[in-house]
Amino acid sequence: MNRDNQQLISMLFEDPLIRGFCKKNELNEEEILDNLGKFIIQKENNELSKDCTFERCNVDGNGMHTALSYQNKRVELKSVPCSKFEQDYDEYLDLRYFPESNEFMTQELVINKHRSIALKRITDFVNEYKKGRFTKGIFFHGPFGTGKTFLMMTLAKNLSKVGVKVFVAYYPDLVRFMKSSISTGELEKIIRDLKNSEVLMLDDVGAESNSAFIRDEVLGPILQYRLHENLPVCMTSNLSILELQNHFSETRDQIDLIKSARICERLRFLMSEVKLNDKNYRTEVDYTQKS
Repeated sequence: MNRDNQQLISMLFEDPLIRGFCKKNELNEEEILDNLGKFIIQKENNELSKDCTFERCNVDGNGMHTALSYQNKRVELKSVPCSKFEQDYDEYLDLRYFPESNEFMTQELVINKHRSIALKRITDFVNEYKKGRFTKGIFFHGPFGTGKTFLMMTLAKNLSKVGVKVFVAYYPDLVRFMKSSISTGELEKIIRDLKNSEVLMLDDVGAESNSAFIRDEVLGPILQYRLHENLPVCMTSNLSILELQNHFSETRDQIDLIKSARICERLRFLMSEVKLNDKNYRTEVDYTQKS
């Protein structure tokens, strides 16, 4: 080991957590130096986290820290909750119609170059959001399994930690519920909830069975109301907004390009598109890596 490399590694090993991580995973000099940037970031964040309080996390301000992970012979940085900045999600996070909603609360966030734009947008939204002032939401789209739902849920959790009330719904099951509730009188109540929630997030838009009624009497008025009242909307979809325009125009009764275009113009005004080109995490053997 040359002197410069020895000094760099000695500097890193001043942090007992990094020293223990390297020893546990039997990392050699080359592996440590190849991942020098990640180790330096983690060392800096470990220093900041020493002074975290319940009211404030010094690493990113939103209760999330970085942590080192070693999988498949690769060192990765992941995002994990700060142990000194834990709050109960239940008061601020309203999840509905998710068949397996709890899985999003326990997964670790994978940080990589494919998600850099999405993660920056999440951080920007949390930092910029102020109640009553328009904040453009995020429209996550991309292939199946790339982590769209998980990233939106990460945003929801980060908002809930700073006291923002978030309504998150799995859109296909929400649509099914709304169709069945027409005769029970519950439809108007759920529409009011969707209109008036502080931050609204809809997952997997475009996977539902489209109908002119849902498009024109439910989704359209909800989007228009939230646009007028400066209430943010976020969504996930396998389709881009342009592709959704085709989806919304194909109903059982008619092809109505004008009404579908109107819906998509509202979407473009309310949200910025973020495309995910990451791998399919649902094919991973390790369940905790699904997203």
